[in-house]
Amino acid sequence: MIKRSYIIPLFLFFTNMILLGILLLEISGVLAHTYGGAGFFVPFLSFLSFQFIRRQQRRRASVSRGLSILQAINTFTFVFPFIVFFIFIIGFI
Repeated sequence: MIKRSYIIPLFLFFTNMILLGILLLEISGVLAHTYGGAGFFVPFLSFLSFQFIRRQQRRRASVSRGLSILQAINTFTFVFPFIVFFIFIIGFI
C-alpha cells in the first residue's frame, strides 16, 4: 500500500522536473528549437499530484515525511511557471 501511494506522485514529480527543465532551457535560449511551451504543463501536473497526495494523506492517520516533501516541491512547481508568465507579460508592457 505504501509503495502504491508513492508511485504516482513520484512519476508526476519526475515528469514535472523534465518539463520544468524544458521550460528553463526555453527561457534561457539554450534550445535551438522550442517545444511550444511544453513547460507550461508543469502547473497542471503539479496540481494533479498535489490533489493525489492530499487524498492519500486524508486516508492515513499519520502524514508521511516523503509525501510532505513532495507536497512542498509541487507547490513550488505549481507557482513557478505562473511567475515566469507574469514576468514575460510585465516585460512586454
